[in-house]
Amino acid sequence: MKSEDSNIQSVTELTGNIKMLLEDNFISIAVKGEISNFKPHSSGHRYFNLKDENAVISCTMWKFRPLTFIPKDGMKVTIIGNITVYAPRGNYQIEVTSMVPSGLGDLYLAYEELKRKLGEAGYFDNDIKKSIPKLPLHIGVSTSPTGAAVEDIKHTIERRFPLATVYFRPTLVQGVGAAEDIAKAIEELSKTPAEVLIIGRGGGSIEDLWAYNTEIVANAIYNCQIPIISAVGHETDFTIADFVSDLRAATPTAAAEIVTANTAEDLIYNLSKIPDNLKSKLELIINNYKKDINNYLTSYAFRSVKDKINTFKQLVDDYQSNIDQSINRTIQNNSKKVKYLNSHFTSLEPLAPLRKGFAILKNKGKIINQDESLSKLKEIEITRLDETATVKIIQVNNKLF
Repeated sequence: MKSEDSNIQSVTELTGNIKMLLEDNFISIAVKGEISNFKPHSSGHRYFNLKDENAVISCTMWKFRPLTFIPKDGMKVTIIGNITVYAPRGNYQIEVTSMVPSGLGDLYLAYEELKRKLGEAGYFDNDIKKSIPKLPLHIGVSTSPTGAAVEDIKHTIERRFPLATVYFRPTLVQGVGAAEDIAKAIEELSKTPAEVLIIGRGGGSIEDLWAYNTEIVANAIYNCQIPIISAVGHETDFTIADFVSDLRAATPTAAAEIVTANTAEDLIYNLSKIPDNLKSKLELIINNYKKDINNYLTSYAFRSVKDKINTFKQLVDDYQSNIDQSINRTIQNNSKKVKYLNSHFTSLEPLAPLRKGFAILKNKGKIINQDESLSKLKEIEITRLDETATVKIIQVNNKLF
């Protein structure tokens, strides 16, 4: 007969099952709402709530996740992240991977703040800019598959230099997830034989172009080993991507013209590069195998190790906060005890009664006790707080003077 206990789960087992169910089904979700109770921890991690009129959810953003603005309570934002379960408390939360403001004014402030930050970090320095090859045979292009920009780039390259091979990576260029997709496109194109990359899109408002004003795209451009030409918007549009790229083109068509300066000398030079291109193709095959291996490493079995590490990091933050609160309480309690003992010891000082107006009676330097009669003494000393006097005792008709 089957025991009833065999169907009973422990708290850990139940939490683990819930954790697996949620984390496998809520990956890279986009949510918009209002920030509340924002708390940057001393460790660098950020904890806050995201709420609307009817609901609230806890959020965690690790310190290595970049931000282009300073979050504040009441700010409306759009986040991308994964649902995780913090087992020690039995709470579910969003592990935020990216966050952008929702309002136009906030976008402008975020743009200026990121521009200042990256400028101070040296992202715009001319001495780190890579040279654009004169006549590349392999050109990488990242833009929307449906906009006018891709057609302009394709037609210009085919007309000016039909021998070139174009590696096109269709990309989201605006909206939620666009910045992450652009960064991913740069990473993928950098693994192709492409000798130069063109990233961009047609013109638009600051909201439309915002993906190119994010730190994740700036880092992808900065860390790319292949020269990048930025062709975002119209000639009057300037984005963070323009400042970080190795060269800015006024339009996508202008970018295509730059990489197709078709001269005989350039063609001969590039033909000599064919052996190197064959080597690059072999390296691409190897990198594809590496990508397959990385896909296995990102499976749930391997992610569970990362989840445990993240849980421990959050536990450490909790323990640190609790320790800080305990230390503060201990200091306050001990401070009160010290004040009490100081007051008590002050009241026990020998001179304490003198401060209240009392005096000490002495005879020949010895204190006269309560049971000693003054009638037997001829002379006594009276000591107050700030003075001492000697008086003689005269007894007349059994009265002392």
